Amino acid sequence: MEGFQNKKSQMIGIGIITVLMIAVIAYILKDESLENIVNTMLSIKPVFILIAVTLMIFYILCEGVNIWIVMKALKKDVNLLNCLGYGFVGFYFSSITPSSSGGQPAQIFIMKKDGLSMTSSSLSLMVLLFSHQLVIIVMGILAFFFVPDFSTTYQTGFKLLLIYGFGSNSVILIGILLLIFSPNIVFSILNFFGILVYKLRLVKNRDSIKKKIESSIVEYERGAAYMRNNLNVIVKVTIVTFFQILAMFSIPFVIYYAFGLSKYSYFDIVLVQAVLNISVSSLPLPGSVGASESVFLDMFKGFFGNFVIPGMLLTRIANFYIVLIISGVISLLMYFRKNNEMPGGVESQ
Repeated sequence: MEGFQNKKSQMIGIGIITVLMIAVIAYILKDESLENIVNTMLSIKPVFILIAVTLMIFYILCEGVNIWIVMKALKKDVNLLNCLGYGFVGFYFSSITPSSSGGQPAQIFIMKKDGLSMTSSSLSLMVLLFSHQLVIIVMGILAFFFVPDFSTTYQTGFKLLLIYGFGSNSVILIGILLLIFSPNIVFSILNFFGILVYKLRLVKNRDSIKKKIESSIVEYERGAAYMRNNLNVIVKVTIVTFFQILAMFSIPFVIYYAFGLSKYSYFDIVLVQAVLNISVSSLPLPGSVGASESVFLDMFKGFFGNFVIPGMLLTRIANFYIVLIISGVISLLMYFRKNNEMPGGVESQ
């Protein structure tokens, strides 16, 4: 994956995040007292920030554990510490690329550097993606039944954003399910779009795009066959994924509790965070910066009241900015260490 080697792309991603962050915070604070907000943020005990950051690190570590589970099921000689590193690599590159598009390619690159084939790494990440989408969508559906009526509480713009987010996440899940049970349907759909982009003259070589589609289908069919025949592995990964996502969605509650607020339950806040995540996760923004902050203010203003701005800032510091720096450092260490420096076998390609 060129992400490690293409420093220009990384700097562009980080630059976009920085500009968006400054612009959004400046807009949010334009009519607010910066001194009051800072004092409010400093008024909470540091232990709550530590707990929130720890939950986010736990989220990343769970991804590494899931990679390790699948690799072990594939009989690959992998080291758990390496797999945990892959989790940080995925988080970092997902955070600095639009729609989290760089995470999985970067993980595949570093796994290949450690001697794991693209087939094994792609399969493990496909299993993780399936479990992640499944848990996210189930939690989002639960939110509609157990939290305030989103159809009346929020503005039209947010409703459209929610429809888009829920739809795009559902498409990914449905696509994986079709790959598992009806791969021919997926091939027909991709072939149709391949012909469409050729007729629109977006690509020049029709045979080339057809070959790419066919090779992609073959690769994913292997993963689909594995998932059909190894449901016990899918169950294990999904259980870990549930606790992984629950940890991340718990961060706003930690901040909420840190301000001494108690009107709403842990369950309420976790499910609202699930809806927030669904709404912004598919937007073509690195780390969903800008969208996450704005939607948080809209969705959580009824929960945090006057503390909503400092609550949003502390939540984003804990669930994104601090761990982005940590994961960036670990990603660099993973890249610059010698091949297989950490124990783990080499797989023939």
